[in-house]
Amino acid sequence: MATYLVMIGPPGAGKGTQASRLAEKLGLAHVSTGDIFRENIRNDTELGIRVKMLLESGTLVPDELTIALVRDRLQHSDCRRGAVLDGFPRTPAQAAALESMLAELGFCVNVAPYISLDDKAVMGRLTGRRTDRRTGKTYHLKYDPPPADAELEQRPDDSEETVQHRLDEYYENTAPLLDYYNERGVLRQFDGELRIDALTEVMMVAVGEQTVA
Repeated sequence: MATYLVMIGPPGAGKGTQASRLAEKLGLAHVSTGDIFRENIRNDTELGIRVKMLLESGTLVPDELTIALVRDRLQHSDCRRGAVLDGFPRTPAQAAALESMLAELGFCVNVAPYISLDDKAVMGRLTGRRTDRRTGKTYHLKYDPPPADAELEQRPDDSEETVQHRLDEYYENTAPLLDYYNERGVLRQFDGELRIDALTEVMMVAVGEQTVA
């Protein structure tokens, strides 16, 4: 039986980190729309150019493009046992599309972990992030300092103005997913202020309780 998780939370809540950890511990694919987008950007595809412009302006990629990319990704062999979805769905419309995709395969979303974090904490986390342009690894000036030889740059979407824009879009477009998945009985809330290891541990317990036969 395949298991599908949908990570929910404001920008900077740690969804990507936890998605990667949960995927590894559960033996599931980590399906990140960010990774899919970045691959297209690196390859300078037509889609990648469009995605880059949208992300740098803090605007969401249109549903039809994102849905098509995710549908293709879920057909890969590493998704046979299920997946942890990171960055998708971002809207109720995308959630409905995912529900249809999985229903065609005889599956559903088993758990929707929601990592809660207040706006002040989000701003502090994101504006302090820096990326090593050589390795692509992300650091934080306060919480995860980079090595001395890192070639740092701040992503355009981590500026204070863009972070606020992302928060506004989160509340308008993504926060409604909380009701969507709560109505389906799969929403589980977690404190985003917990340390990384502690958060992973409590999330693993919740996933086990929800997916156990």
